[in-house]
Amino acid sequence: MSTLRAVRMLRTLALSIAPLCMAHASALTTVDGTITVTDVVTPIGPLFQYNYSVGDATGLLIDLDIAVPTGVSITNFAAPGGVNTPGSAFTAVTDTVHTGSGTEEFVSFVENQGFFSSTPQSGFIFDSSTAPAASSFGITLADGTTGNAGGITGPVAPEPASLALCILGVPALLFLRGRSSMSRL
Repeated sequence: MSTLRAVRMLRTLALSIAPLCMAHASALTTVDGTITVTDVVTPIGPLFQYNYSVGDATGLLIDLDIAVPTGVSITNFAAPGGVNTPGSAFTAVTDTVHTGSGTEEFVSFVENQGFFSSTPQSGFIFDSSTAPAASSFGITLADGTTGNAGGITGPVAPEPASLALCILGVPALLFLRGRSSMSRL
C-alpha cells in the first residue's frame, strides 16, 4: 500500500470519528431557571461512551432523563460522586414508560445523596453499542415542573429508510470514486 493511500485512509477514518467527539449542548428554560445539558460521545472499541455535563440554574433538578430506543443495551453507568451503590450521589437506571402512544425508554439520573449543581458537572456516563444520533432529554424539578428539549446526542437506532439510504449511498460513492480515479489516468 502506498504512503499516499495510507494517509488518505487514515484521514477518512479520522474525519468519520471526529464528529462523534464534538460536544452538543441544549438548554431548557423553565420559570425557575435554565437546565443545560452538553454531551460528548466517544467511540471505545465496539461501544460508544455517552458523557453528559449538566448545569442546573434552578437548584431544583432531581431527575434527568436521556431518551434512548426501547430495548437498546445500556451498560457502565457512572455519575459524579458515585452511582447505584449505598450512599452514592446518584441512582442511574434504564426506565421504560408506557404511554397512550406506545413505549418510551430513558436513561435516568436521579438525585440520591448528591445534587445537580449550577456549575456544569460532567461525568453522567453510560455505554451503548448503538451509534449516536439526535436525541432529547427530559427533566423533573422538585416542585413538580417537567419539561423536554432536543439538541443533544444519544444512542438512537436509525430509521429503516435512513439505513436504506446509507446502504444505497456506499455503492454510489464507490462508483463515483472509481470514475474519478479513471479520469486521472
